[in-house]
Parts: sequence; structure tokens; C-alpha cells
Amino acid sequence: MRQFRKGFWETLNRVTDLVELIITCHPQGFGILLGEVEPPSSQEIHEMMNAGRSRLPEDYVPVMPSLETEAERIVYDREYWDRSVELAGGWAHIHLVSKECRDSDSRMWSVVMDHVKFVGNATSRHASKLGYVAVRYGLSPNTVMKYRREFPVKFAQMLLMPTGEGDDFRLLPG
Repeated sequence: MRQFRKGFWETLNRVTDLVELIITCHPQGFGILLGEVEPPSSQEIHEMMNAGRSRLPEDYVPVMPSLETEAERIVYDREYWDRSVELAGGWAHIHLVSKECRDSDSRMWSVVMDHVKFVGNATSRHASKLGYVAVRYGLSPNTVMKYRREFPVKFAQMLLMPTGEGDDFRLLPG
């Protein structure tokens, strides 16, 4: 049971990181999630992952093999990305869940999309941009920040839910 929990949390964190990377580091991240835009190329994935790594604290050392060339780093990033997409259920599943999420909780989807578009990744509450999003949806700035903070985790949880077609839960070992 302990191994299952560890595996679940690692998978949830990895899928959450994938969602966060897509929506924050690609200009059409929500389009990718919905299937309206093609998934990024290997070079784009590498650039997105570098952008994501640059936001990490300076004392953080990523668990990555010592890679000598840029080509090796691109291949490593692509393999890591593809494995994360596979853990999320593949692109067809991601597109389906994205559409369900957008349709079932359109307000949260729109608030987060506008937050990413107008406010960006700023952790401070830039009054005018954050205020614009809050006023647009009739929410407080704190609620907008809460939606933005919670969205990647909630979306990752939706991706990892069983499909309801009688299949066993994907995260069970075996």
C-alpha cells in the first residue's frame, strides 16, 4: 500500500507539472490541451522545459543525467515529456478531459485562461492586471489567485480518474 501511495503522488505531481508547463510556457497552451493546436515539437518542448527550469530556485538541482550536448538534452526532455503525456492517458484522453473540464467548470477554465494571458506567472498580485481579471468575472483577486493555483492539480486529478468504462484504475500496480 505504501508503494502505491508513493507511486500515485509521484504520478500526480508529474502530470500536474505537465499541465503547468503547457499552460504557462506555451503561448497556445489551452489550445494544446483542447486539441485545437498540435502538440509541441521536440525543440519547443526543450524550450518550454528550459523556461520551466529557469523558474526553479537556484539551489534546486534537477534529477537529470549529466548530458554533454544540446541534442542529448533535447532527447532527454522529449522522453520525459512523452512519459508524462503517457501517464496522463495520452493526447486523446487529455483532449477529452480538457473539453469536459471546460464545459463542466467553464468559469474556472476561463478565469485561469485569462489569468495566464493577462497576469502571467507573477506571484505578486499586480493590481491592474489581476484586478482586470477579477472584475471581468465578478470575483475577488484572492479567488482568481486560488483558481489559478488550484487548476493544474485539479486538472491532473481529472486526467488520472478512471474512465468509467469498467477499466481498472490506471495507477494500480500490475
